[in-house]
Amino acid sequence: MCRNLNLSPCTRILVNGRICFLLQFVTESLWSPLGTYLANVKKQGIILFRGTSALHHVATCLHPKVFEVKWVEFSPGENYLVSTVLNKKTLRAVISIFDVKTGKVVKKIVGGPHDFANKGVGASWPIFKWSGGRDDKYFALISKNVISIYEINTFTVILTVGNVTDFSWSPTDAILALFVSESVDAGGAIPALVKLVQIPNKEQLIEKKLSSVSNCKMYWQSNGEYLAMKVDSSTNNFVELFQIKDRGIDNKILVLPYNEDKVTAFAWEPKGHRFAIIQSNEDISFYSMRDAASTGCVSLLTILRSKGTNYLFWSPSGGLIILARLNGSNGNLEFFNVDELRTVAISKHQRLSSGTQPRYVATSTPGTCHEKPSFNVWSFDGHLLYQL
Repeated sequence: MCRNLNLSPCTRILVNGRICFLLQFVTESLWSPLGTYLANVKKQGIILFRGTSALHHVATCLHPKVFEVKWVEFSPGENYLVSTVLNKKTLRAVISIFDVKTGKVVKKIVGGPHDFANKGVGASWPIFKWSGGRDDKYFALISKNVISIYEINTFTVILTVGNVTDFSWSPTDAILALFVSESVDAGGAIPALVKLVQIPNKEQLIEKKLSSVSNCKMYWQSNGEYLAMKVDSSTNNFVELFQIKDRGIDNKILVLPYNEDKVTAFAWEPKGHRFAIIQSNEDISFYSMRDAASTGCVSLLTILRSKGTNYLFWSPSGGLIILARLNGSNGNLEFFNVDELRTVAISKHQRLSSGTQPRYVATSTPGTCHEKPSFNVWSFDGHLLYQL
């Protein structure tokens, strides 16, 4: 779980709709991936609590007062807490890795204004990513377009790759997907590369050259079974799909309808084999990595025309998806059953953001100086259950 931090006056913890805890002077709060810990960011540092019916203080992770907390993340196995703090005046950044049980710093990485720059611009958070699974063995750090893979116990670098524009770990395994951008050396132009590398043995599972590529985004399925790469080039736009856990790694290129319209959003069905895409013509398409004959071909399930949707939110248990329009003054939610390929309900919530659970969806608005924040809980068939 990773959060960019936004100021709020306090944290309220609700159980069964009732406020049970009120934590003052907190700028942001976030739960650990397994729900064991609650991190509360304050000016003095990060205060960690543990518990369900009652919260107990576990540790305090302190930061220098002149630094502002920009980014906080728990490791997948909840053994570590990583924070990035920034000095507003000098733009000096410090990445600290804390032991969750003691609150002590086990590793600190310090950099100046340009040390964590990437893609030709300033630091883009997060620059630090944990490997997949819950063993917390490896992490990757990108700086000046060079990615370094660290082993956590010794904090030694076991692999470096240059000219990296983006990278993404498998959510379940120590497999790293890399996009290496085009470059020029004495021998001429070097095409862009897509790589899949297994850690720690550094085995290169895939290396594929791409020509005239302007952008490449990577999307892992939650079980690490599939990887999608959305490629934009000067000649065409396509999605390349990889089956990771079959014998050998198989890849397929998805030819999109209306190829001149770029893919603006992509989302895998959690723990499933289906995915949804939005194209710039506002069509939404649903695909399956399986077909009726189980030949391994990608099959089109349906296309919803001109929906005006810009975000996709699958239920964590799959089968259901919310097609949301979140920009502007009004938020529109369409609850869609992918198993039956039909719309279940349509609802609205002004200025909303969203988070989902298998049977429920929560939408919220942050509030302004003229409006109070609001919080709604919906059933996944579109009924409003609770409003705060």
